[in-house]
Amino acid sequence: MPIREPSCLRPSAWLLCLVLAASPKDAGAGAWTLAEGSGEVIATGLSSTADEAFGSAGAAPTQAAFMKGSASLFVQHGWTDRLTVFAKVEAGREADDASGYARSGLSEFLAGARLRLFSKGGFVASASLSGRVADDAGEGIELGGTRIEPRLAVGYGYELFGLPAFVEAEASYGWRVAGGGFDEAKLDLTAGLRPFERWLVLAQSFSTFGLGGPAESEPYSYHKLQGSLVYDIAEHWSLQTGVFGTIAGDNALKERGVVSAIWYRY
Repeated sequence: MPIREPSCLRPSAWLLCLVLAASPKDAGAGAWTLAEGSGEVIATGLSSTADEAFGSAGAAPTQAAFMKGSASLFVQHGWTDRLTVFAKVEAGREADDASGYARSGLSEFLAGARLRLFSKGGFVASASLSGRVADDAGEGIELGGTRIEPRLAVGYGYELFGLPAFVEAEASYGWRVAGGGFDEAKLDLTAGLRPFERWLVLAQSFSTFGLGGPAESEPYSYHKLQGSLVYDIAEHWSLQTGVFGTIAGDNALKERGVVSAIWYRY
């Protein structure tokens, strides 16, 4: 029977809970792997709007009337101490009245695995490979929205003024393997601090760059910031609430929204 990590409510496990809690919004899943037989389930709800979009190469913003609501389920499980498998499914509705774009229903399915490459002291490095099938055209999930995404992640856990803290960076490149559209390069940064035994503060940034697309289409990029609080309500359960916004971009919506989630760890 595999040995499981101690509860998040025990001080000796604060750092472990910090890094398990930092699963990025795009389900990159972080740098740390889980102990064999342990796991995490995160159910997330998201709501956002945008009334403007960034122009191309510094051009004036354009009008938008965008709204999005979604629900997702993210699961990760320690297959071994070094190998963690994960999956995410998302469904929702989004529409832009200014352009007439609209879609609803199942919007994304992602699955992959993460391998720990190095761990010493507070440092850890890992590599992951995932496949993502998405609704990119408002016509439901289709193979034309498939990307294969390798990802590298590094993290460091430490104490800040005697409080458990960590920082983490992830970089990935998603190759579009079917249909048109763009490849996507991503850079995700996370910092976490646990000021009290049951409270976790997270600050995150998510940057996405559309690359290598069709000649007739303009590339895009966007950079989002997210801040959130997490409260451990019981030994295995936590609640998260936060806000996010797109602070810069090209051919991208100026999105603002709220996110909430419930986590279960086993």
